[in-house]
Amino acid sequence: MTDCSPSSSKRIHTKVTRDDWIDTALAALQDEPVDQLKVLNLAKTLGVSRSSFYWYFQSPEELRAELLTVWEHNTTSIVERTQRPSASINSACLGVFECWADPKLYHSMLDLAVRDWGRRDTKVDAQVREADAVRLDALAQMFRAHGFDPAEAVVRARLLYHSQVGYYATGTTEPMTARLTYLPHYLEAMTGTKPTIAELNAFSAFIATTAAASGPTTPRT
Repeated sequence: MTDCSPSSSKRIHTKVTRDDWIDTALAALQDEPVDQLKVLNLAKTLGVSRSSFYWYFQSPEELRAELLTVWEHNTTSIVERTQRPSASINSACLGVFECWADPKLYHSMLDLAVRDWGRRDTKVDAQVREADAVRLDALAQMFRAHGFDPAEAVVRARLLYHSQVGYYATGTTEPMTARLTYLPHYLEAMTGTKPTIAELNAFSAFIATTAAASGPTTPRT
């Protein structure tokens, strides 16, 4: 006789978790737009039946809503780091740069995918515009906190933010060693002052720690 008890049903679906579906959807964004993700394709990647999806999500729309929740963590990470106490503007910027260096803090592929989705969905587009405004305002406040006048703070915030968004949008790929080589020049261009060796060394240490602790890139909050 088939065991149809609730406990048996639960065991059937424990081969994968809700986070597994989300991580697989995030990885699939390399090939498929957010709003065109197919449950069947995700199930094949996970090696489970399509019905397993509905154990965790009522519909593909719910999965997309969950991806938007993950995407919002990008904004949270940036804003949190702009508000950290910092001895210098370069130290403050390096705190923000942690987001670009750690995919657990800022999921660049998801950010690009949501921007692309916004071109076809006015509600998502409004969320993207709001997120950009929040991020830029936080960055401008960071520059103002370090003595820059309001207009200059806005421009330097835009230089920092737009250069990084553009870095991802153009598909630029470089080894981390190259990016660290350019880092002092980026900082001087964005802040007008040279970073200290101690500041650069502290950031390099963060990079090394992040690389050693690399794992699933979905933020878990």
